[in-house]
Amino acid sequence: MSEDTIKKLTVQLSALRSENIALKARVDEIQKGFPVKVDSATLITSIQRDLLRVDDFAMSQERPTTYVLSDFNIQLKAVVTQDANARAVFVLPSKLEEIQPLSGAMSLVNVALKPVPLPIKPAVKIRPVDVVEGIGTAYAGRLREMGINTVTDLALASPEAVAKVGISKERAAGFVSMAKLMVKADISGVEGVDEQAAELLVAVAKIDTKEKLAQANPEELYSMLTEAIKAKKVRVPRGYSLTKEDVVRWTDSAKAIVARTRAP
Repeated sequence: MSEDTIKKLTVQLSALRSENIALKARVDEIQKGFPVKVDSATLITSIQRDLLRVDDFAMSQERPTTYVLSDFNIQLKAVVTQDANARAVFVLPSKLEEIQPLSGAMSLVNVALKPVPLPIKPAVKIRPVDVVEGIGTAYAGRLREMGINTVTDLALASPEAVAKVGISKERAAGFVSMAKLMVKADISGVEGVDEQAAELLVAVAKIDTKEKLAQANPEELYSMLTEAIKAKKVRVPRGYSLTKEDVVRWTDSAKAIVARTRAP
């Protein structure tokens, strides 16, 4: 290598060092002005966490809530640098007026997220006991002290127990009957589930919605119901029969109904 070539390379290296020093000073200046500094993993995780919060909110609603998320793309204006551990760090402006003066020193950062399908969590319908007509705040408070918190709890309670809140046995029986009707209405429309079957499902398996019936294991549910009938834990009409095929038909029908209601 000639002496002239070495001199040229030395000059170029010196210039690069000077530019690097100037650039570092510029980045330091920008970092002082921008209060928001975040590493790439934290940024992406926070976006994913927010999306999961939206999903949890949608699944918690009593009415079917549908939202569609395709590939999610976000574009940020930021200075890309490294921290002490050599991790990529985004230095982000927190105010609109910070972007324009320093736009030449910032990069466009594109973050793309592809949603992964998760198992559907059915909305859980929990209705407080005071939605039953005639049960006000005072009675509801006394019922909750007895452990009767929801409409389903009331449907499973005896009129004698409900009357302990300070009402007549007749009125208590009316409240229990209304609760039973409300619970049975939630299972109505399932193929093969008549009034007797609905009462069995609620009393024995605590299944008071189509969603819960759709999730039930037919064999386990059949075993639970038949054992309760044999042990006379529930009252059924003389000659009442229940087959495994009946229970399979219930769960299959419930699954089909739930799928239809959740279809876009």
